[in-house]
Amino acid sequence: MEHTEAKISLLQGENLSRRELARILFQEPYLEAFRERLPRYPYATDDPRQGMRPRRKEKALEHLYIQVGRYPHAIFRIVLDLDEPTWWDAMDRIPPSLIVPNPRAPWKAHIVYELEPPIWLSSPKAHEGQGNPFALVREVDALLRAYFGADPAYNGLLGRNPLVHPHLIGGGKLWDLPSLLEELRDLTPRRRALAYLDTATYGRNCTLFDRVRAFAYGVVAMYRGKPNGFELFRQAVAHEAHRLNRELFRDHPQGPLPWKEVEATIVKSVSKWTFYRYRGTRVWPVSGTGRPDRSRLSPAARALVEPLEGEELEKARRKPLEAANRKRRGKAEEALVEALRRLQARGERVTPTALAREAGVHRNTASRWLRRMRS
Repeated sequence: MEHTEAKISLLQGENLSRRELARILFQEPYLEAFRERLPRYPYATDDPRQGMRPRRKEKALEHLYIQVGRYPHAIFRIVLDLDEPTWWDAMDRIPPSLIVPNPRAPWKAHIVYELEPPIWLSSPKAHEGQGNPFALVREVDALLRAYFGADPAYNGLLGRNPLVHPHLIGGGKLWDLPSLLEELRDLTPRRRALAYLDTATYGRNCTLFDRVRAFAYGVVAMYRGKPNGFELFRQAVAHEAHRLNRELFRDHPQGPLPWKEVEATIVKSVSKWTFYRYRGTRVWPVSGTGRPDRSRLSPAARALVEPLEGEELEKARRKPLEAANRKRRGKAEEALVEALRRLQARGERVTPTALAREAGVHRNTASRWLRRMRS
């Protein structure tokens, strides 16, 4: 705060206008953050109707349109395409991070809501203990579209490049996802928001992923152990993924997901993980039993290893779970011992609630452990 006030005082001495002062203080830092968050090779073009392609960041920044969303590693912002002049009054109640008007039609614009912290798609552990961040982004996207009456066919991939645009509006406000959602729920009628939920940009790939993996789990056993089995399995998963993509999103305003997104993210991850790591089918014995994994043997070698049946199969399935439970209980007990020492050192009363809060475990876990210690 003191740094900002000092900068204001310094700039006021240069007799700048209020608009120029606001641009230097707020807009320029945001644009620098926008530049840093771009991928190394964003999509860019001067005319979306002529197609687009990935370019080196330094070259992409020279084009009129650049990739503003749909990054493979994170969700940094939600971008809307507004075609009606009513957005000017609506934005006062929930100010965007940036507004990029259309130079030929100023009543049309792309508006940007920058998320801080961003949603990291490759680190689900970062969101443990919170709600599903992808479901929250989908709801926020739908509520924003409903509130502004945004174009439902806009997929949020390309936007006007703010770094080459001559006229920008906005002070670079950053929004955290829960706060943005809370504001929007008060502003947007639920019935109207539900109508836009099916047109949201985010969440479709999660829906497709769940349907494809359910299919993969059911058929993987037919391909293991066969010559060229993985490639045949991958082709079957790809065929089902593209079929479901056409079927599920035929009537979506943005159309089916791009072929490259389905192939490079969903098909690749589902087929590879399922073939090499999935152990849910009853045809093959569970790994960790000390016996050979029949799914990785040749047909001749597999015939010499009988599959587990009945009680042996159930014991083999329970063995990894029991080991995981023992490991989890051990970690909880270590945390409870340390928490007990800290409470005693501070002279606080040792109760299940205080112990659970200090150790970061459930109260019932702390209560059972404390009862065992006292007995």
